[in-house]
Amino acid sequence: MILTRTDTAAAIELPDDLYWEDEHISPIAQSIEPSLTGAALIQEAARQWRPMTLRPWKDDASWITRATLDTLLAWASVPGLSMSMTRLGVTHAVRWHHSGTAIERTPVSYWVNDTADSDEEPQYRATLRFLILEE
Repeated sequence: MILTRTDTAAAIELPDDLYWEDEHISPIAQSIEPSLTGAALIQEAARQWRPMTLRPWKDDASWITRATLDTLLAWASVPGLSMSMTRLGVTHAVRWHHSGTAIERTPVSYWVNDTADSDEEPQYRATLRFLILEE
């Protein structure tokens, strides 16, 4: 899986086994409100966007390095950053979903740099939240 910035063409490779938990969301958005008479006021339309929440499918899967996490956090701090996500041969135009937390992270292994084995790097489980902008 590749996440690419559209402004600089910088790319990050993400684990292919990240699970897209809301992949099969309905393409229709709907709101139902009661009117003053109690009747249902129903509005429906095709979604202009949909969520892409990528998370590890189990605790020991889809780990990312501290360097990758730092890059993702830096990208998430750029307002309105347009990116493309290529997953299973399909490319989507995406942005960070900031209505909650765009990136949740939990350390799997962590240490202070001067005590770490030089061949290893801290690892994290991360949940990444994007908006897919439908065309």
